[in-house]
Amino acid sequence: MILPTLSLVVLLATSGELVDRLAATVDGEVVTLSEIEERASAELHRADALSGKERDEAHDKALKRAFDQIVSEKLLAKQAKAMQLEVTETQIDAAIEDIKNRNHFDDEQLDRALDQQGMDRKAFRAQVRRELETYQVMQAKVRAKVKVTDDDLQNYYQTHPQEFGGETEVHVRHIFLPVPDDASKQVDAKAREAGERILQRLKTGEDFTQVAKEVSKGPSAQEGGDLGWLRRGTIQKTLEDAAFALKDGQVSGLVRAGSGIHILKVEGHRIGGARSFDEVKDEIRNRLLDEQVTATRQQVMDELRKAAVVEVKIPELKG
Repeated sequence: MILPTLSLVVLLATSGELVDRLAATVDGEVVTLSEIEERASAELHRADALSGKERDEAHDKALKRAFDQIVSEKLLAKQAKAMQLEVTETQIDAAIEDIKNRNHFDDEQLDRALDQQGMDRKAFRAQVRRELETYQVMQAKVRAKVKVTDDDLQNYYQTHPQEFGGETEVHVRHIFLPVPDDASKQVDAKAREAGERILQRLKTGEDFTQVAKEVSKGPSAQEGGDLGWLRRGTIQKTLEDAAFALKDGQVSGLVRAGSGIHILKVEGHRIGGARSFDEVKDEIRNRLLDEQVTATRQQVMDELRKAAVVEVKIPELKG
């Protein structure tokens, strides 16, 4: 049986109909066009709203970016296997819980957020696995090159007192109105109109806690939108800046951040207690290693790509 040329076709249906195209190979591993298009689906959707040359250029850029991500992931996955690094289901579960906590999501809200991005739980877990594999490879390679000593940890602790000494914290409540990242102008405008009506209620003297219980769509709604005492670096930067700009008792305007619109109220300020060196030394060690990972990531990827054989088979990915 004579097989079709791989540079043109990956798979033929029994009728001989073209099912998919081979887009490239990475160390002999096939990357199909459909795989790249699926990864680039959000960008391709935005490109389709354009026309002519602008659309074609946006389309090609989206495919190239997605292909670049896939190449990096395949090389890192191969490297993880060679280094006998394994991401466990427990680690994936823990990472997902951390994502939920940082975004104040419950399971239902996470599923809605994933659905808005065209992703289900299975695809999300696969993405988290890839990210953990990347982190493990980078950490291992950095640890092989860098040794963080106890003197390094002590020096960092002593030269960054603002990170471990008393820090300003704010007690924040919020009202959350969800708005998808890709929402139309009409949907966004409708949400803002709802937000303005809520602001007007607050300006006329209605209690923030009661209004939050009534209208907020966030997981803390039943607690009157209470987010507790927060310090810098624990919430999204946009929300952090808005919260720390408020005085006690003040209410913000509409703040667009993450997957929706927020209205914040600061109920108080305080100075949080300092932490001892023993309490934070592991955190400092991880921080210093993370800085090295960031600094050497491109170097590591360049090394992996230089050693790999990447063959592009379609014109959309060339140039």
